[in-house]
Amino acid sequence: METRVVIFGLLYFSFFCDPVNGQTPTTGLIPLNDLKTGFYKSFQGGLYPGGENNRPFIHDSLGLLLAQHIAPLDTLGNIDPVRGKIVFLSVGMSNTTQEFSFFKSIADTDKAKNPKLIIVDGAQGGQTAAIISNPTASFWTVIEQRLQSAGVNNRQIQACWVKEADAGPTQQFPIHANTLRDELIAIVRIIKQKYANCKIVYISSRIYGGYATSTLNPEPYAYESGFSVKWVIEKQISGDTSLTYNGNSPKAPWLSWGPYFWADGLSARSDGLIWEVTDFVTTDGTHPSTSGRKKVAEALLTFVKTDMTAKTWFLKTPVTGIRDNNAGTLPNSPLLHQNYPNPFNPETVIRYNMPVAGRVTLMVFDVLGREVATMLDEYEDAGTYARAFNVRDYHLSSGVYFYQLRCNAFIDVKIMILQQ
Repeated sequence: METRVVIFGLLYFSFFCDPVNGQTPTTGLIPLNDLKTGFYKSFQGGLYPGGENNRPFIHDSLGLLLAQHIAPLDTLGNIDPVRGKIVFLSVGMSNTTQEFSFFKSIADTDKAKNPKLIIVDGAQGGQTAAIISNPTASFWTVIEQRLQSAGVNNRQIQACWVKEADAGPTQQFPIHANTLRDELIAIVRIIKQKYANCKIVYISSRIYGGYATSTLNPEPYAYESGFSVKWVIEKQISGDTSLTYNGNSPKAPWLSWGPYFWADGLSARSDGLIWEVTDFVTTDGTHPSTSGRKKVAEALLTFVKTDMTAKTWFLKTPVTGIRDNNAGTLPNSPLLHQNYPNPFNPETVIRYNMPVAGRVTLMVFDVLGREVATMLDEYEDAGTYARAFNVRDYHLSSGVYFYQLRCNAFIDVKIMILQQ
């Protein structure tokens, strides 16, 4: 009996901390989305500022507006609803191309996918962030070739997924994370320079690195790369001029987290995500196996089908309609119209379509995200409605305001301008 206990103990130690290759199914690190307002080495968690996991209201609203302007483009970059295409491009390294190619295979056969959407895998093996942060790198030439093979060009790229890292990091945190942050900033700026019509870039960080058997990108570097992504997006949100995405001379696309993939091995994240050793290839424990690629691909597919800044262009464009009071027909999908007139003073009209009955909330916010008016919060029948908004009822000053419509699972935001 005593011998069996000793053998079991050795097996247990070998599994949870392999003395030969350092493999471990858990590190004790807390995923950023679970860390929230907590800190890792004096740096706050959460995917967004303040330990939050949701995009700040204003940043989210402007992303929604940009997403609404994504439409099929011809090869000259002009809107063409009939023959135009929307290109969704991946940018990254070997893990990225392995995961995105799996995503493409399942997304292209998804019946809900927009038939105008062309998915192009631009990621390439061995192409680290340090390499592709150079605009003259051959990486970008290969992308041009892949676009041509797909029958599209760089003027039709309107959304990208970026997932990058550097090989063999050795510097202490946050030095290596700051380096990756700066490289990611350079990459998203290159994307805007080369693909002028790209409006949105989603960035994801590494998957788990605790099973690594090489120095390519083990823990804690894989975990700490999440801060690099967080800091890039925070810089844009804070108004860094090098990452301006609106106006006449945008320097970068609008940035957002894509899916956050890091979980502490077999220690389940709050949403249940784990990484098993079988999710990685046996050659290095770093690149995903078929099951690992599938895990990433399915998470990315769920993201683009549900995130409000992605579903508008990824899913089939719904047929919209307005009630014809004479014919008695109902709108086919929910729709929030642009207010008219805009700019306005002192009154404007906001119209919206309701295909089904439900509780409707129509609210107005200022540029800081503060609620300034609740125009409506009640149950309504299906139909098309118009609501007048008069600033005299709310004593507002000139400026930019956001109005938001919520009904069941539908949410949309638009901008209106008050000029007094």
